[in-house]
Amino acid sequence: MLLAAWDTRVAAPAPATILPDGCQDLLFTAYPGLAPRWEITRLDDAAYRIEMPRGAYFKGFRLRAGVKVDARRLCASMQGLPPDHAGITDRLHSFTTLNGLVEETLSALQEQACAGGNVAKAAARLGVQPRRIQRVMAAHTGRTAAKWLALARVRAAARALVAGGNLAGVAHDCGYADQPHMHRAFRQWLGTTPKNTPKLLLGYG
Repeated sequence: MLLAAWDTRVAAPAPATILPDGCQDLLFTAYPGLAPRWEITRLDDAAYRIEMPRGAYFKGFRLRAGVKVDARRLCASMQGLPPDHAGITDRLHSFTTLNGLVEETLSALQEQACAGGNVAKAAARLGVQPRRIQRVMAAHTGRTAAKWLALARVRAAARALVAGGNLAGVAHDCGYADQPHMHRAFRQWLGTTPKNTPKLLLGYG
């Protein structure tokens, strides 16, 4: 269930932009003067900014896209534990699940996003009806297959632009109707424009 672990300590106060990546984190947060805490981050549909005060410390355990988390029980089991506790991975496995069709659907949607495809083509790739993967994705992730496809598409486009692709070519290859369509998707998901494409790190898509 674990995709990666990361940590950061804030040397100087600064805002940070959080980009949607289709993943949730088991997050340990320690702010100066406050009791540390564990929480499960939300599944984001848009970029947002947070303030990071000097001396703050964060350690995250990023879960794979599509993982269903029993957030209440997991967080309850973590309270009072240090972020380097040896049993964290075992606890993650105890309170998370990943449905097989969800995993296959995410992979198929990512493939279609990079090829300009759609949900129907992803369903055909899996040999199921589109309505089935729509039901499964909504039930297990709280997001529709179309939402997951849109996220994978905008992240694929961002990576292609960072790699040197031109706007028109990337818009076409990733299945956008035109450059304005891609521009709107970047504004919606990433809070910026294709010309100011952020470098995307680990995540879905």
